This record gives sequence, structure tokens and C-alpha cells, in this order.
Amino acid sequence: MSDRTPPEKPGKELVLRREPDVPAMLLADKRSWREYAAPGLVIFLGVLAVIAFGLVVVTRGGDEPQPAGTAPALGGLGDPNAAQLPIPLQSPSPSPSFAPVDTIAIERSAVPERVNLTAEGTIDWVHWGEQGTYALERNANGGFAILEGTPGPSRARHTLSPEKYRWTGGSPLASASGVTSGVRACDAGSGFTLSAPAGTRDSTLRLYVGLVSGSGSLEVKLSTGGKVVRDRWEQTGTSMETAVYTVSYTATGTGKISLKWITDESFSEDCGGVALQAATLS
Repeated sequence: MSDRTPPEKPGKELVLRREPDVPAMLLADKRSWREYAAPGLVIFLGVLAVIAFGLVVVTRGGDEPQPAGTAPALGGLGDPNAAQLPIPLQSPSPSPSFAPVDTIAIERSAVPERVNLTAEGTIDWVHWGEQGTYALERNANGGFAILEGTPGPSRARHTLSPEKYRWTGGSPLASASGVTSGVRACDAGSGFTLSAPAGTRDSTLRLYVGLVSGSGSLEVKLSTGGKVVRDRWEQTGTSMETAVYTVSYTATGTGKISLKWITDESFSEDCGGVALQAATLS
């Protein structure tokens, strides 16, 4: 047997294989893992964050408190069959009732140039002296609400009024206009007394008066009680000074109001004192 190496076949190249270096392979595998692990970890953490945020929103949305006084929405956790407590409502306070009192208020003012007794005296009206010293012209439908007491002996008729009176629907004189007449009381202590109905409703009586060379006083009182109201004034000239007393009054019950227009002092022997022209009630 020969120890010679047989010759290689012609035309073929001998290829020697070399096993790779083990440390180099491990290093390559480590680089490959880091390249893929880092982005994957970022994506994984992002997914966890989205899931956690969704859980928080769902949890807070279910536990969010309702505003005070708001009923739970349909589909909420409120029990629709739970007993509802009634809401107490305040009882309306009763309207205060005011008991009437005896009150009188008077005001003295100037007389208008023309006075329509029919328009003003919706309940009753009276005029004095147009047809004579003891004559009264009054509302035919007034029911004698305004009454005069017994005339005094010093009574006299006058036509000195600077204002003019008119009326319709009167009796015994049906109508008149431009009237300046009235009556006078010439001595100290003499004058006129009148009365009208009083009750719990507010009433207004207007008294048209005059004064010539004298002083006079008005006294007003209610039969049901209360204070007596007075007013006094004087006139020293020879011409007539006039005024209208507006008397507003209310009584505690059915009664009457009384008025006295009296001469306190006369400054003239020629019938100095108080005068009376008309009265209206409304």
C-alpha cells in the first residue's frame, strides 16, 4: 500500500469551511434584540396608558355626583320606584283685615270760578237761596242725604258770591247756571248746621261757604265717635271771601256726620258773619 496522497481530480476547487466565531454571534444577536425591543416597549407602554385612561373615564363618569335638586337621568343608578318625599309648600298668608276707625280730615281751599253741582255731587247736592231766603234747590234723586237743621232768625239771602254755580236734575228748580246766590247768618252765635250719612266706606262732603266782616268756625264730628275737628278764619273787609271745605270721613259703623258753620264774631252791624252757598256729597 502506497502512502502517497492521491492526486485531486482536475477541474474542481477545494473549498475549506470555517465555523463562525461564537462571541461574534452572540454580539450580533444582542444588537438585533435591542433594535426591536426598544420600539416595542414604547408601543406597549402607550397601549397601557390608553387602557388606564379609559378605565378612569368610565369609573368617574359612573360616580359623578348629580347637582343638588336634579333628578337622576333615565338609565342612571337612581331607583325610579323609591318613595318620593313631598316638598313642603308654604301656606299663603291671610290678607290682613283692617277694622274701620272714626276718622275726619278737612281741607279749606279756594273755590273754582264755576262749580257744577250735578257732576260733583254723585250721591246728593244742595244749593241755598236761589228762590228765596228759606229756599233749597237740591238733587231730585239725592234721597235727602244732605239735611239742614232749623234755620235761625237772623238768616238773610245774598247774591255776593264771586263764583257761579250750575246744576241739572234739581228740585224744585230743575236746572240753573251762573247762580251767585246763597244765605247769610248775621249775628254772633248764629249760623248753619248740616248732617249727612256716615258708614265704613270713605265719603267726601264739600261745603261751599263765605264770610263777610266777621270770623267764623267750622266744627265737624261723627256720631259713632272719634275726635271733633275744628277750623277758624276771619275776614275784615266788606266784600265776601269764599272757600270750600273738603271733608273726608269714615265711621266705624252706620251713623252720621254733623257740621256746624257758626259766626264767632261780627265786625259790622250790616249783617257781618258767615254765609252758605252749596254742599255736595260723593
